[in-house]
Amino acid sequence: MDNTADTADTPVPPPDAPVADATAEERHASWTELFFDLVVVAGIGMLAHLLHDVGSATDVYVYVVLYLAFWTAWADFVMYGNVAGERVRTTSMLAAMVLLAVMVAAVPEVRDAHGAAFALAYVGLRLLGDRMWRRGQVVVDWPLVQLGFGTVPWMVSVFVDAPWRYALWGLGIAVDLTVMFAVSGTRILKGARDRMEHIRRTTPERAAGMEVSALRTDPAHLAERLGLYVIIVLGEGLIQVIDEASEAEWDLTLGGVTAGAFALLVAIWVLSVRYGYAAVPHLSPTRLPVRIAMALHCFSTGALAVLATGLGAAVAHVHGELPAHVRWLLCGALAFYFALVSLTAALLVGVRWLLSSALQCTLAPLVLGAVGGGLGAVALVWVLAGIAYWQVLWVLRPMPSRRRSRAR
Repeated sequence: MDNTADTADTPVPPPDAPVADATAEERHASWTELFFDLVVVAGIGMLAHLLHDVGSATDVYVYVVLYLAFWTAWADFVMYGNVAGERVRTTSMLAAMVLLAVMVAAVPEVRDAHGAAFALAYVGLRLLGDRMWRRGQVVVDWPLVQLGFGTVPWMVSVFVDAPWRYALWGLGIAVDLTVMFAVSGTRILKGARDRMEHIRRTTPERAAGMEVSALRTDPAHLAERLGLYVIIVLGEGLIQVIDEASEAEWDLTLGGVTAGAFALLVAIWVLSVRYGYAAVPHLSPTRLPVRIAMALHCFSTGALAVLATGLGAAVAHVHGELPAHVRWLLCGALAFYFALVSLTAALLVGVRWLLSSALQCTLAPLVLGAVGGGLGAVALVWVLAGIAYWQVLWVLRPMPSRRRSRAR
């Protein structure tokens, strides 16, 4: 790790910045980036509290919208640090931390007095993220950072009360997701170069000093940053389990549910980090466009944050009847996580893995959520852990010699 200097007066990065290649020295997260991620620790914990007493679908909707907004703002500055490297502006990263902290602090009262503050801080972050790049630079792997259409509904929401405010937030997120999936940075780059060529042919004087440059990510560094985020989310699960266990009666039942929770988190860690990329098992940095992998990371970590909350709630209810909403938090989150795994399996790995493992791990938690009302916390958590370890066994299975030779 390296200490990142404050280079606020230096444009970052220069238009002719070279693209990192496989022979370049491997980068790791800088101290500035690790310090920046401290706000993620606070954010995941605060957002998780929105689900402690889920009473309606609106509660889940608000969590989803706020989580997507928080993750998007974080991702903009992850991409900035990834591309800028040693030229990152420390003052800009600290300013982003402050705005993210405002978003986090606004979460408990986001439905009342602090909703406007959350929206304004989010808009400020998106605008700041866009200003990190020079005119003519195109962030090919993450065009969302330079396309801020989705912030317009958030700005309008400041002047609107609930429930229309929530609808505008959802609209803004929907626009950003559309950009994330549908807009190709390569096409944006080609269009920018075509426009520049047209200007040079028609009005050469306007083109003086103007340049279009492509900025791309460092795959290894990005994989590390995304993996660190997953570790933070799983750490929140441990924190919630430990916190609830510290206030419960210590007996064998408590030991059973905490051991099951730890086993489940270990399985997710193996799948998402050790044998995965962007919180998706079997995925590698080169298999999908960066913007698609980032979207999968967003959805997966959002589901894992819900799972962390459910584990803490299960420990809190270990000596009583497990509420239905806690059962569905656990089962729904794990089912959604494995649904993304199934999607990846269908697209990249093959039908065999989809049918023999991924699809089963998606359907089993849903069945358990529907018919598992009589299960206590210990039994439910261990059954879910067993489902996850079925996937782990599939990931760790020995490869046939023919496939091993192909992998080499």
